[in-house]
Amino acid sequence: MYFGPDNNPDDDVDIPPQGPISKWLVGIAAPVAILIYAINILLTNHGIFYGNYGQQYGQMEVTGPTAKALGLAALSLAIFLHCHYFWGNIYHLSAAAVLGKILSLTTFIASAGYLICHIAIWGR
Repeated sequence: MYFGPDNNPDDDVDIPPQGPISKWLVGIAAPVAILIYAINILLTNHGIFYGNYGQQYGQMEVTGPTAKALGLAALSLAIFLHCHYFWGNIYHLSAAAVLGKILSLTTFIASAGYLICHIAIWGR
């Protein structure tokens, strides 16, 4: 199959779904909800993980630097969703969306790595 300059499969790789629902619901409403959760964690220095831990299902409370890492991971997730779904749908601002996604993913990876080390490996 030939992919010429007008038929390149890489052109559609990073384009978010078009339309008002993805732009406003996933690009604004979801990041705002995650942002409220992240700011709450960062201000109170207390966070909660929900999930399956060993043989029990429930929640695990984190405090201190681990809670700050959780809040930072949630904040960077909100920024990533906003940049991808909102700014990614505005053609002339797509370069800013890519820069925002790169910075937020870098922050997310660093804070998630900290969380994985402190919770999964060292047990808090």
